[in-house]
Amino acid sequence: MIKAIVMDMDGTLLDPSNKIMPKTKSALIQLQKKGIQLILASGRSYTRLMPYAMELMMDKHRGWLLEVDGVAVYDLSKMERTILRRMTMEEVQMVFSDLIHRNCESMACFDDGVYDFFPDEIRQIKKTIRIKENLPEDFPWTGGPWGWLADMRDGYPNIHYITHVSEISPPINKIQLMQEEQEIQFLYQALTEKFLDFNVFRTAPRQLEILPKGVSKGETLEKIMEREGWTKDEVLAFGDGENDVSLFDVVENSFAMGQAKAYVKERAKYVTASNNQEGIWQALYKLGLLED
Repeated sequence: MIKAIVMDMDGTLLDPSNKIMPKTKSALIQLQKKGIQLILASGRSYTRLMPYAMELMMDKHRGWLLEVDGVAVYDLSKMERTILRRMTMEEVQMVFSDLIHRNCESMACFDDGVYDFFPDEIRQIKKTIRIKENLPEDFPWTGGPWGWLADMRDGYPNIHYITHVSEISPPINKIQLMQEEQEIQFLYQALTEKFLDFNVFRTAPRQLEILPKGVSKGETLEKIMEREGWTKDEVLAFGDGENDVSLFDVVENSFAMGQAKAYVKERAKYVTASNNQEGIWQALYKLGLLED
């Protein structure tokens, strides 16, 4: 018997426009009414997850937020947040001091904002895009997992553009970096070889995330499962990024989204349709959890 469904957000629950598709939304609300609890497991913090949780009415059905790849959990039934493990400033300085010398955009993320660094070469790319797209002057310079410019002010209103690691102040949840997909592969190889005490995840085709060893979605999901009394065969997991693989490792039934990379699909038990084809709904329907 399924008692919980845990879902990544970007590339999984959300379509390319950051929306929950209608069939999936209806199905998840229907299943909660039958007693199945939902967990949103994301690299985002609660500030960017809460609107979706409210849209799904998770506060009325004992839902959970698994935040920042496992850094924190949020019990929506109590509106109570628990921080499990943030990065120390020594860890932040060690990693960020290396990244600013590489050709990538680097961000140290906190709950409602980021410290953002990018070299002049990337600044010129961003300038060209801003002119071409005729963006307003106040549009953020921050990049995102799908392009060199992304407006994340709805959840990360406090953006600081920095030139040196000394400008970063605690508390910091994680570090993430952006580059084009072909460059990301080289960065991933180099960083996994250099930072042996850290997890380096390919969370999107042009994004990497870095956290200390011992911090992952899977390890935090295990804590929630223990607290709720769920066994591994009672939880379904959906994801599309490498940081979702740890979720797959702690449940019996896991689903990679159709557009996920091969290194994610090979770690999931099943593959469903993509995030813009109602992939979650299709999997739930095939499992017989939904009414016709």
